Amino acid sequence: MDIMKMGKNPNYLGSWDLEDVPNGEITLTIAGIRDEAVTGAEGRKENCTVCYFAEPQYKPMILNITNKKRIIKLYKTRDSDKLRGRRVTIITEPVRAFGGVYDALRIKPVLPPAAEEFVKCENCGEPILPTGNMTSKQAAAYCKKKIGKALCLKCAKVVAEEIKAKQEAALMADAEPVETTEKEKPDEAEQ
Repeated sequence: MDIMKMGKNPNYLGSWDLEDVPNGEITLTIAGIRDEAVTGAEGRKENCTVCYFAEPQYKPMILNITNKKRIIKLYKTRDSDKLRGRRVTIITEPVRAFGGVYDALRIKPVLPPAAEEFVKCENCGEPILPTGNMTSKQAAAYCKKKIGKALCLKCAKVVAEEIKAKQEAALMADAEPVETTEKEKPDEAEQ
């Protein structure tokens, strides 16, 4: 194993993840940003701001103050909810730290090239993010075909659960009556 990769947290994006990427940069879609406890390489827990991406093949990225400031400057908002669906380009830059110069992940201080426009959810208005290997438009079309509306993943799950509950209720209502024995059948004379 490469000794420069040892001691790194394998659960989060690091500069080593960009070594084999063409042009040394990747453009990703923000799926969400939240604070969470992160366990470092030495086992010490620390509260960090973590950015999750819509592209499932990429690990989340711990955002330091420099990267937070760059995102705020790019999109002119501090609201993490308003950053969902926005794209950022991640690069490495040499930084002075701990008595040396090291490669660090940085949000490129330039808006990424125009990407596909995200379809809006018909329920909540949030962007429908790419899912798996489907674009936003493909995910919206798939959902519309299956459920009848173009929905984000969160709303689609709620609607799918409602549909399932209605189907189960309909099955229960349409259930065959239980067979009765001759003794349980009403006597025709009594009717």
